[in-house]
Amino acid sequence: MELDRRKLLIGLGIAGGVGIGAGIGTTLLDDRPPTETDVPHADEFGTVVDAVEAGADPTGEEPVNDIIEGYAGDDTLLSFPDGSYLLEPITLSGYSDFGIAGQGRSRPTFLAESGTCVEGGSSYLHLENVANLLLDGVTFDFTGDSTGGIIRITATGDVIAANIRAPGACPEQVALFRLDVVDEAATAIVDGLQIANERTDSWLTGVFVGKQHAGDLIFRNCSVDGFTDNGLYASAPGLADGAGGIVHVEGGTYRNNNVANVRLGSAGSVARGVTSISDAPPPSDGDVTANARGFRLRSGHGQLIDDCEVRITDDSRFTHGGIVFHETNGGATVQNTRIRIDRNETAAIRLFAQTTDNPETPTFEAIDIGGSAAEGQAVLVEGRDETVFRNCTIGGSGENRTGIVFRDSADCRLVDSTIDVTNHPLVLQNATLEIENTTLVTPDGREEIDEMSATDGDFAPESAR
Repeated sequence: MELDRRKLLIGLGIAGGVGIGAGIGTTLLDDRPPTETDVPHADEFGTVVDAVEAGADPTGEEPVNDIIEGYAGDDTLLSFPDGSYLLEPITLSGYSDFGIAGQGRSRPTFLAESGTCVEGGSSYLHLENVANLLLDGVTFDFTGDSTGGIIRITATGDVIAANIRAPGACPEQVALFRLDVVDEAATAIVDGLQIANERTDSWLTGVFVGKQHAGDLIFRNCSVDGFTDNGLYASAPGLADGAGGIVHVEGGTYRNNNVANVRLGSAGSVARGVTSISDAPPPSDGDVTANARGFRLRSGHGQLIDDCEVRITDDSRFTHGGIVFHETNGGATVQNTRIRIDRNETAAIRLFAQTTDNPETPTFEAIDIGGSAAEGQAVLVEGRDETVFRNCTIGGSGENRTGIVFRDSADCRLVDSTIDVTNHPLVLQNATLEIENTTLVTPDGREEIDEMSATDGDFAPESAR
């Protein structure tokens, strides 16, 4: 099958180039009209197999592994009509131009048997060393007792995984869903993934991207809810021994995941148009400390958070902050992003002191911070020289709320911004700050600063120490 990366790319609205064939993925399951053959993507494969006609049991009584293994092959689409299909743990390895998809508007369901959930982690479905893979419009039902495992894709070429649902949970796994693009020239798109943790008493990651990820990986319009060890855990490629693959998070909602809703680490990774919500206590199994961060930047440097929304309500749980820079992150850019904090003593932005020599410095531009949180500070910058805030609005209506605290941070900048809080707008502790065209507001008055080189002596109230 001749690949047409450019056409698929345009159809999916992505700059660059990825794809399985001209047109695969250009319309998703819930949007596409019925076709004469009722087999979406049929024109993209040399061989199309109707799974039921081939002998698969759509009632969920008999396993379909033999049918899948018997008909899987290069340039082949396995098309599943509506129904429930009993699927035992399975590995499909080495295929190229291979697909599994629902027919028409149907959403076939793969049922996992009791006992398939193995403590310590194992794959329920592993698409191993596959290139030009399509997985579209299917549900994996892990709601039965001790059912499931990891839905895992290890990609040596391009992948589209669209409209996948996986209700239920299998505890003590690496993750419910894992995808690594091990070829640096390849791209995978995960569109419309919907997963939610049905259990709150055991360790489980929603989506994991391993350190072997070397290509491009796009998560678009996904919903990830209620996991104990990160919703989207995508920082591993940015580790010192990681492959450095880029992760893009486009749109979608990540809600009430412990540790972080979204976690990035590799240089060039981007979160754009993402909604991060913490409006209930995230689950925690006791071994993992409850910490309801919105975005966590860990390892690497040069990430971008753009046009995102972060909300932490007073019904949430302890968290270091809405957007948190880990000690090992060298610096990133956050821009055009809105953060609302209603939980007391909770920061909208927190930067821990850097412990690595990763390059770049933190930059915040056009950030809008508000909410009813009382006490504490909206922003805490520790051990981060040359941090920049530009064109930012930092507010908070809760009692005794401080604006920005700079601690052990030299040569920082605050430009074209407004800080309007109920306590001290600025606190400098062993820090220096260049201020330009900025307004500071407190109940005691309003101060316009055209230009100022500030030190501890200028903004060092005792009550903020």
